[in-house]
Amino acid sequence: MCNPVRFDGKDFLEKLEGKKIMFIGDSVSLNHYESLLCLLHAAVPDARITTQTSNSTNTVTFEDHGVSISVFQTHYLVDIEQEQIGRVLKLESIKDGNTWKDMDVLVFNTWLWWYRRGPKQPWDYVQEGQSILKDMDRMVAFQKGLTTWAKWVDSDVDTSKTTVIFQGISPFHYQ
Repeated sequence: MCNPVRFDGKDFLEKLEGKKIMFIGDSVSLNHYESLLCLLHAAVPDARITTQTSNSTNTVTFEDHGVSISVFQTHYLVDIEQEQIGRVLKLESIKDGNTWKDMDVLVFNTWLWWYRRGPKQPWDYVQEGQSILKDMDRMVAFQKGLTTWAKWVDSDVDTSKTTVIFQGISPFHYQ
């Protein structure tokens, strides 16, 4: 029999006092961020909070505990840049990493957008090294993007002070 421990928002805030948590990814990350905020608000409805929004980041800080919870929305983790030829998905570039690396907990996810085509695809070309392609095998592109992300974690994140979590592929949630 499975008896999971009930989530205790007050205990969560006490254990993570002074910490910064960031969810980075697509709508799955946004959903997890919003769910955690709802759980914490239910546990401490009178908590003093501040909110901050800048560029692709939203942050809620629980002032009494100094716990900041942020979400950074990015579909691919790697960059999409507007160039003269159009929007280019750069499989070997993570410029937003400077926004992420000083957190205490990083929760990453990416997957659902890698197979988007047509008007829902937010890029026109894919760049790998010096090669710019109109398209490529999406599983190969995903693997290359994740390899870039893993190299970034290895080189830019101090894993002795930052916990890094990668959420696996979630079930498809759009029809």
